[in-house]
Amino acid sequence: MLIVIQYIQIGETMAEKLNVLTLDVETTHKTKESGGTTALPYFNNRLVSIGYKWLGEDEVGYDFIHHSDERGFVDTDWFDKMQGTLNSADVIVGQNFKFDLTWLRACGFTYDGNIYDTMVAEYILAKARRWSLSLDSLAKRYGVTQKEKDLVAPYLKDGKTFYDIPYDIVKEYGIADVIATEEVAVKQLEAFGTTFGELFNDISTDTQAFA
Repeated sequence: MLIVIQYIQIGETMAEKLNVLTLDVETTHKTKESGGTTALPYFNNRLVSIGYKWLGEDEVGYDFIHHSDERGFVDTDWFDKMQGTLNSADVIVGQNFKFDLTWLRACGFTYDGNIYDTMVAEYILAKARRWSLSLDSLAKRYGVTQKEKDLVAPYLKDGKTFYDIPYDIVKEYGIADVIATEEVAVKQLEAFGTTFGELFNDISTDTQAFA
């Protein structure tokens, strides 16, 4: 598989600032007949929550869609608002984003824009060195906001899913994931010696492929 990264030919003026959205979903998970668990939408799982944050802004949006505690559930026009958010994004940042994108599409959302996946980026930066590509490992490696995995670990160990884990704990955990993912992406771009604008602005005509 080839991962294609676009490079900008920067002229006398800088490329227009892009709208960069970091996004992360939490879901239920099911035990498969063959053993193990899956959080994919094809096994009667449900989307529990979506966290999202615009680069350069402090606020993290966090919406609950399906949870045992009905506090703070989304309103009837939430879908249109969320689709509008996706439509406004020039780039979406995610960790192992194929999972999140699968869920977005399963829920009826559309997004065909640019994607920056921190897991894929780290694979390139690793240059065949076999280090962990998990968000927990990347956050520690880059010294950014850490995952709050200890918050949810006891519940997951008890067989609960994010549907059952207390509302406030899921929210704190999810917000930390969003912030960590964004901060890891920024650190990776520094390591690449580039910016989101240089990677994704449409004025680029040159591409470089990494096998």
